[in-house]
Amino acid sequence: MTSITFHGGVNDIGGNKFLVEDKGVKIFMDFGMSFTDEGKFFSQFMNARTSNSLADLFALGILPNIPGMYRTDLTKHMGLGGNEETAIDAVLLTHAHVDHCKYISYLRPDIPIYCSEATKLIMQNYDETGTDQYLTLKERFQIYENKKGEISRATGDKVKIPRNIKVFDEGKKFSIDSIDVEALPVDHSVPGVDAFILHTSSGSIANTADLRFHGRRADDTEKFVQRCAESSLDLILCEGTRIAETQSTTEYDVENISTKIINETQELVICGYPIRDLDRLMSFYLAAKNSGRYLVIDLKQAYLLKLFSGSKNYSKLYPAPNDKQIKIFIPRGTWSLIDKNLDVFSERQLYMDYSGWQREFLDYPNRVDYRDITANQKDFVFYCSDFNLQNLIDVKPNPGSTYIRSLTEPFDTEMELKEEQIKNWFEHFGIIGKERDWHQVHVSGHGDGEQIKRVIDGANSKKLIPIHTHHDEYHKKWHSNVHTVNQHDKYEM
Repeated sequence: MTSITFHGGVNDIGGNKFLVEDKGVKIFMDFGMSFTDEGKFFSQFMNARTSNSLADLFALGILPNIPGMYRTDLTKHMGLGGNEETAIDAVLLTHAHVDHCKYISYLRPDIPIYCSEATKLIMQNYDETGTDQYLTLKERFQIYENKKGEISRATGDKVKIPRNIKVFDEGKKFSIDSIDVEALPVDHSVPGVDAFILHTSSGSIANTADLRFHGRRADDTEKFVQRCAESSLDLILCEGTRIAETQSTTEYDVENISTKIINETQELVICGYPIRDLDRLMSFYLAAKNSGRYLVIDLKQAYLLKLFSGSKNYSKLYPAPNDKQIKIFIPRGTWSLIDKNLDVFSERQLYMDYSGWQREFLDYPNRVDYRDITANQKDFVFYCSDFNLQNLIDVKPNPGSTYIRSLTEPFDTEMELKEEQIKNWFEHFGIIGKERDWHQVHVSGHGDGEQIKRVIDGANSKKLIPIHTHHDEYHKKWHSNVHTVNQHDKYEM
């Protein structure tokens, strides 16, 4: 008998953690962070304690307490066991959004993590440009004897352990013991998103992942639905993030509307969009190109494009970081030496002002800094994330500049408060007025109700369980085969 236990991702948007068990084989589909569960207890100023992180998350019901699953450096230090045999055979990641993959950082490194090449590249970008631990685990609470014979805390290479990452070929079957897996690409707001069809001893299960029909890879979603119809599905886990909505604009709309706005703007165009949404980057890249301007990206985006340009599968889909239509923005470093006299501060000191992964871009011929943007504002579409608005102080946008915001509208009080802060920045520089009158040009990574119904009708599954939604009533309204579950419920096929 095959069963699925829902440790997250139901009656919620995100936090997907679905444990599939079949003939003794245990596989998680996704292992993501729930913004809702964490938001009940934590904020940006208060997180789970470093010294007690797993115990905190277990105590609050944020993570399932399954022995033999989590990092032994944490469990042993916290008195939570750690000598058990590995309890999970594999994790299948649909994609690299944190609500689907964030918590793999707590898993044992020997548990195989299956993902697409693009998902691996995005997780690599997370790791190497930040402090995450997707591909390489950094053991905590480790000690060693130093040259003086003293006991010291181990750091650096002494604590690095690579995870067991297995990159699958999209569209091809592979097996994890008794379970045959099909990983099928679908259209979403980041590349490398895969829905899964699992063929088990009790029948076939599909997991839609997050999907849509209005991006640049709509054909992939169509092919997935067709494959579901051919598979005589016994069960489909179907997302419904925007199932209550009735309309979707397209990624091409973003490109066209942004082109018009840029052409109508006489000074600097500032834009904001999800930092790893390469389809959105392409929309602004093309809009800038159509308008005779350069797209200025930040260092993290440059590094991500570098990773993708080294891939056989993706090198032709996205521009390289040295593309002639792209400029790479070099911000002030830790000592702010970028505009200082290098007769006083050496070239080496300038390079030391930046992290190792950033330094190579200092040598790119298409690098720019605030002085270039300030002097030639009509030439650029300047990407500025919500976390780097301080750069506007240096850039000093001229009167007549504009801001295109290509991020989701706020849906809770906390987001409203953050948006008010962002509004203050653009109001301060005279880019917007007292009212929030920036250009809002956004496209969701999720299909609307009509699109989701199209997936369900086309898949023609015997049973349906709504996931990644607050509105399973729409599934029930449209279909009679709906089975709803709550968190930690087990469904047996």
